[in-house]
Amino acid sequence: MSEATENQSERNVAIRLEKLSKTFPVQDEPAVKELSMDIYEGEIVVLVGPSGCGKTTTMKMINRIIEPSSGRIYISGEDVTDANPDELRRSIGYVIQQIGLFPHMTIADNIATVPRMLGWDKERVSSRVDELLETVHLPTSYRDRYPKELSGGQRQRIGVARAMAADPPIMLMDEPFGAVDPITRERLQDEFLGLQQEVLQKTIVFVTHDIDEAVKLGDRIAILGDQSEIAQYDTPETILTDPTNDYVEDFIGSGASLKRLSLSKVEDIKTAEWPVAHLTDSHDDVREKMKQSGREYVLLLDERDKPKRWVNWADVEQNGIPLKEAGWPSVAIVEKRSSLYDTLDTMITSYRGSAVVVDENEGKYQGVVDFATVLSAIEEMRPQEGHTAPDFIAEREDLPS
Repeated sequence: MSEATENQSERNVAIRLEKLSKTFPVQDEPAVKELSMDIYEGEIVVLVGPSGCGKTTTMKMINRIIEPSSGRIYISGEDVTDANPDELRRSIGYVIQQIGLFPHMTIADNIATVPRMLGWDKERVSSRVDELLETVHLPTSYRDRYPKELSGGQRQRIGVARAMAADPPIMLMDEPFGAVDPITRERLQDEFLGLQQEVLQKTIVFVTHDIDEAVKLGDRIAILGDQSEIAQYDTPETILTDPTNDYVEDFIGSGASLKRLSLSKVEDIKTAEWPVAHLTDSHDDVREKMKQSGREYVLLLDERDKPKRWVNWADVEQNGIPLKEAGWPSVAIVEKRSSLYDTLDTMITSYRGSAVVVDENEGKYQGVVDFATVLSAIEEMRPQEGHTAPDFIAEREDLPS
């Protein structure tokens, strides 16, 4: 039994689908055919597959926006296939790609929609609105604004806040970040993961067509084929390292090793040994640290231990130039919670092929990640595949030594 299976066996099934099918009146073939799967409490399960495979239909059957043609739906062990659909939907948060905020209602009123349906008093509703605005990192002053006054990313956050308003144990998310630009999308993904890990801990069914998003967000991924047939349902690690068939392998596409880097965080690996000094140190002190380390570069920190500049031997040989003006700025910065995939991207575009790691709160120096560090992490991920570095790493000749 795998570690993931052992962990699942200790947890309760939040959602169980038994031979769930849906045939629309205008179709001869079912959109979803006898789908069965278990979703455990507190995990993010991502349904991913090509357009038309039935993933959104499957998700909408869970809260019965779409009524199944046959099969059963169980929520926390209770058969809800024939339960009151309105009551069911009020107990499940729902976020869609286009967000669906009511344009004529304030942000506070949008968030308060479900709590008011449930009969919450005004004070409790108001308190919950402020709490959720803080949770999604928006000021409480936004409560009286209207959706048209917010950016796309801000409206998306309000959509998530509205889905969480009544504190539902289950949330359904249908390509929630698909309608925003790539930079905002990545930021929203990161914020969502942080919220889930630190605050929400909800059971979430997430629909996307993007395998990279699925790998980044999912605790488990269901890769679906035609009629929502499950091609593989497992952890991102297992799917990337051991695809069950050619269909899954083709859907993952090339670069599986790089995709796996998005599963590892900087805080999970040992950073490279690197000499550091302070801007207030003398040139002689910096030269001595460089000499003792055997490295060709030293990282200079300010009085708050924030990384500022890189200097080499030639830079510190010029005693007349202050250290705060020597060398070049340290601009390739990543946080401890950054993925190795994002870190590698930062390194490739950096001046010397390395990234400086800082903490999330104060930006203080934590270490350095270089290509040797990333290569070591890749080798640990796939010991059975040998020790061959990706070509773009092996061919780099300008790495810091």
